[in-house]
Amino acid sequence: MITDTIAAIATANGAGGIGIIRISGEKALDIADKIFSAKLTDSHKMVLGRITYSGQVIDEALGCLFKAPGSFTGEDVVELFCHGGTAVCRLALDAALSAGASLAEPGEFTKRAFLNGRIDLSQAEAVGDIISAHTGDAVKAAANQLSGMLGRSIADIRAKLLGISSHLLATLDFSDEVDALPYDTLQAGLAGVRAQLSALLDTADDGRIIKEGVNAALIGTANVGKSSLLNAMLGEDRAIVTDIEGTTRDVLEASVNIRGCRLNLLDTAGIRHSTDAIEQLGIERSVAAIERADLILLVLDGSRSLGAQDENLIGLVADKHTICVINKADLPQSLLPPPFAHTVGVSAKTGEGLDDLFSLIAGMYARGGLETKAVITSERHKQSLLHALGHINSALTALEGNLPPDMIAGDLELCLHALGEVDGMTVSDEIIDNIFASFCVGK
Repeated sequence: MITDTIAAIATANGAGGIGIIRISGEKALDIADKIFSAKLTDSHKMVLGRITYSGQVIDEALGCLFKAPGSFTGEDVVELFCHGGTAVCRLALDAALSAGASLAEPGEFTKRAFLNGRIDLSQAEAVGDIISAHTGDAVKAAANQLSGMLGRSIADIRAKLLGISSHLLATLDFSDEVDALPYDTLQAGLAGVRAQLSALLDTADDGRIIKEGVNAALIGTANVGKSSLLNAMLGEDRAIVTDIEGTTRDVLEASVNIRGCRLNLLDTAGIRHSTDAIEQLGIERSVAAIERADLILLVLDGSRSLGAQDENLIGLVADKHTICVINKADLPQSLLPPPFAHTVGVSAKTGEGLDDLFSLIAGMYARGGLETKAVITSERHKQSLLHALGHINSALTALEGNLPPDMIAGDLELCLHALGEVDGMTVSDEIIDNIFASFCVGK
């Protein structure tokens, strides 16, 4: 049972045009009456008034009442729209707290929306994803999830499973009255659910890239211009650049938005034979970066022919998703380009060819159709769906092995539990608390 009334500043810290104080709970209107001069009687209607604290007017503001259940949290909510200064927002919040409100915990407004049945857990998580989105595609994917697209897909799968499971259990309890499902019908139903789960899981890699970005490792031998290329792509001097080989000793990470695609760049140490212990450690980390990267930007020096170390690197990334970036296009060219599917010539010094590189990357990772399908962007969702798929496969194996119906029904029950972890039907309090703890206060 939720009995207390909470309040928080719902806008970001710092100066701005508007600051919003959000109050939610059964005493929201009573608290507003104590600190706001205008009467809030009609839901979803703004009125002009003054906020007072300890008998002193602190600001003119707009107030709006959202009556339960037609509010974001499902409770009575009052929002006060004052001027967006740090001090005035803090005073307005203090006024609400002194009038009987409790300070909201991180994500508590969205948590209440979930607990009150206004949204499912996947929609609640989408609120945080929208706030933290770095690209337009990430916003679209989160907005689809917020609209309930993923929740509806889960609900459809759950309904089919419940139909099958209910019939199986009925044949066990009322064998004289309920006919068993024909083998072909049961097999087709379970196979259909498996196909739906597989289709959702097929979106997980794209979803991760949409949400988190493409992990791109800049790989090359020493002094081919990896750090210069990083700086050119970022448009700022982030990495130290010198003519001395081995300047980069560690993996430097930086992110940039390229044509709507978030690119997480990993500038690595030049891979070569070295007796320097620190440089060797950096080289080891470079090799590890290759393994975890979605995309390899193999940087070669176009002003010289391939060396033995270049050849070794080409072999190392041969089976990776690679763009061969031939740097130093501003110098006379001596390099015969190796046979990669994607090759582009650039000059990190002058900027020549960078536009071609950006177009190539954006084209490789363009994600269309986000408006029409559910996309898995959460590792938590992915793992839950993998568990659900495993239980469906187990049920199909049991069916093919002519095992008793109660064993099949047991697998279906476990599958339903795994699905419930996605939309919150069966999720634990610990997971719920962990999800909302990552939210901002006021959200």
